[in-house]
Amino acid sequence: MQSLEIKHVLNLFKNNTKNLSFLDIRERKQYVHGFAFGSVNCPLSKFKYLIKELVPDLNTTLILIGVKNTNQRNKIQKILKKLKYHRSFIIKGDYKIWKKYKFPFWAGEYTFSKAFGEWIEITSKIKNLYAKELYKIHKKNHNYLQIDARPKKEFEKFSLPQSVQCSGGELPCFLNNKENLRKSIIVHCAGRTRSIIAYQTLRDFNFKNKKYVLNGGTQNWVLNGFDRKFKNQSKIKSTKINYKDDLKLANSIAKKFKIPSTQIMNKQTNSYNFQINSEIKNFKKMFGWKQVNATTLIQSTDKFISSTNTKVLIFSNIPSSAVFTVIWLRRMGYQAIWQKKNARHIKRNYKSTKTDPTYFFPKRHLGSKSDSKAYLKWEYSLIPIIKKWGCKNPWLSANQRDLSKVQHTIYKIYKNF
Repeated sequence: MQSLEIKHVLNLFKNNTKNLSFLDIRERKQYVHGFAFGSVNCPLSKFKYLIKELVPDLNTTLILIGVKNTNQRNKIQKILKKLKYHRSFIIKGDYKIWKKYKFPFWAGEYTFSKAFGEWIEITSKIKNLYAKELYKIHKKNHNYLQIDARPKKEFEKFSLPQSVQCSGGELPCFLNNKENLRKSIIVHCAGRTRSIIAYQTLRDFNFKNKKYVLNGGTQNWVLNGFDRKFKNQSKIKSTKINYKDDLKLANSIAKKFKIPSTQIMNKQTNSYNFQINSEIKNFKKMFGWKQVNATTLIQSTDKFISSTNTKVLIFSNIPSSAVFTVIWLRRMGYQAIWQKKNARHIKRNYKSTKTDPTYFFPKRHLGSKSDSKAYLKWEYSLIPIIKKWGCKNPWLSANQRDLSKVQHTIYKIYKNF
């Protein structure tokens, strides 16, 4: 494993034909408080398990940062050699040289996805509703549908009065009936990203309803002095779906955005393979495919994907959910493909690891107003930070129809350095 001068690292970041994976091997508690743009956390304590999930293609060029000493270097080198990764480098000078040259550096959890959500709000011109306005709507009992766009487990911990639960990836399927088409729709999450994604999804899938985002979600609701509702019961399983109608919708939207699809499934394991969980319909788990909620994959992408040009195959028993996922991943710059049919079991094992606790403003969902204020302020700051780096268009606009060709943001950011 070679040490690479910083100028050569930048050359790699500027070459969009390369398939790169930029990994920070520090422990997560340290990582979230400051890291290089584009780096994905692969802590040394979990490295031998996570590396196979984060980098499925052994031919990917690995660039490592956060390596403190020779012992850490030797440990990583031993793991990579055993797993047969062919091309890996350590940045010479590490974070000391990174900060010296003032290269892109920021902080947070799932910051890449959070910044992307802020970008979508800017380019989508979202209609925001504020907590006090929503409170008045509750009192007047208008004909509206208020949707918590988070997964079932999060909804059942806490939500807002009068919310029903439907994770964003299943919104098109959930709403695709005559009764819901007549209602105004208000979407929210605990903060901002997933509600923004949900709002734009309603546009993407041609829903004509009046629609709004609750600005700041449950956190802003609490900041305005209103109470959340706890121990909720999701009724999403009672949703009736028509598979033919959903497939028809999925095909029309896939055509609209020119997203790639395949019906061929080979036995190679050099791609990311995600099977999208359904909270509406029971599904048979595919061995070797990572089961994940669609909205979770979009709002915490760097937990699952680190490579810039590796194929990302998306399969779901609900076709519109698969198309939703592919659209959003491609907007983010990933090479996502809709696996329409013939998804097969593949030889790949995923090591179950414990989910890390929240280290970044950790009390924001526990009712802490100071943490909620600081967190929402941080989210608003992300796009101005990117613009300071000289990048005016880090991702595709929310209004971009043609998603046939995409480019990872890492190449757009570093070309300015």
